[in-house]
Amino acid sequence: MKKFLTLIFTVTLVACGGGDSEPAGDLPRGVTGTAITIGSHNDLSGPLAIWGVPMINGMRMRFAELNEAGGVHGRKVEFRVEDAQYQVPLAVKAVNKLINVDEIFAMLGAMGTPMNHATFDRLFEANVPSLFPLTAARSMYEPLHPLKFAFNLSYQDQVRGAIRYMVEKEGFQKVCVQAPATDYGAESVEGYEAIVEELGLESVYAGRHKGSETDFVGTATSIKNSGCELLFLGSFIKDTILLYTAVRDTGWEGTVVTNMVPYLPEIPAAADGGMNGMYAVAPFYVPDFSIVEPDTWVGRWQASYEERFGIEPAAQAVIGYLCADLTVIALERAGPDLTVERLIEGLESIRTYQDPFGNLELSLGPAKHVATNYLNLYQVQDQRWATVAEKVQY
Repeated sequence: MKKFLTLIFTVTLVACGGGDSEPAGDLPRGVTGTAITIGSHNDLSGPLAIWGVPMINGMRMRFAELNEAGGVHGRKVEFRVEDAQYQVPLAVKAVNKLINVDEIFAMLGAMGTPMNHATFDRLFEANVPSLFPLTAARSMYEPLHPLKFAFNLSYQDQVRGAIRYMVEKEGFQKVCVQAPATDYGAESVEGYEAIVEELGLESVYAGRHKGSETDFVGTATSIKNSGCELLFLGSFIKDTILLYTAVRDTGWEGTVVTNMVPYLPEIPAAADGGMNGMYAVAPFYVPDFSIVEPDTWVGRWQASYEERFGIEPAAQAVIGYLCADLTVIALERAGPDLTVERLIEGLESIRTYQDPFGNLELSLGPAKHVATNYLNLYQVQDQRWATVAEKVQY
């Protein structure tokens, strides 16, 4: 790995015309004696801003805490964020700016499977690590690459874990899936097909829909008529609400489970109680902030977040904070002579990290570049998310 990283760095210098563009003292891109520049592109005003804004808030909060405490090895983090609005062309433009203008040391929490696929080559050519992108695509950490680190277990693993748990618990045999006709939807379908074959289940319906689609009456009727017992939705936010309420309106009483994307406070609150009963599987845990004791660490964190941003933290704020905290730990372990290689060694040394928000344990290593290790299963009960199973295997 050391030879590989040295090669990447050497090629980058040659491509840039030698080392003339490097800061004085041969410090790596984005690092000075007093600052480390970290970048992110996310959706701050587009269709998935409901994910992007709290994610960025969580990262901003952790870096603000770090800077208020004096930084890491005498350096403060400068966090540069671009709004890509969940659009590939804007993500490409944002990455070019972050690399060429802002000269970032690392990319953190970049949103979207297609956006990351479109920008990985540019990042790696510049020797910029991709840390904990906001997607659960398996390609964020496989095949193993020295510059790729992910937070979430893949969408495929989420589908596998959810269906395996439900089949073992309820004995379902007839299953079905509905997902958008996107790269994201394809990953859910891939996991669905794998677990159907592994468990010998009968797939009675498989549907795809456009991202702009809003009328799911026909889809819901087809699901009901198929005899499906367990429906997996590999959907986003709005389509999850529309699909779930549509199948319930037909009188179908089967079980519905989604992946991590709809695991948001807005889902239980939607449709005037019409989302009750829906399950979601996710590789992270978020406490119920309405009942958190104020004198606990989580209670103090919640109060600080609300003071900074004027809103109750969402699941994505927790993820953002954890991703930034893992990055801070790696920077601390990298030492004062910071390089990309030392940062990676710092990340790979995080063998046990106990999530301060609750029951999740994270780990990384030279052969393991995804932080999460298992799944939790949640259900909407009385218009709130409730934990129904922990450490679900996949």
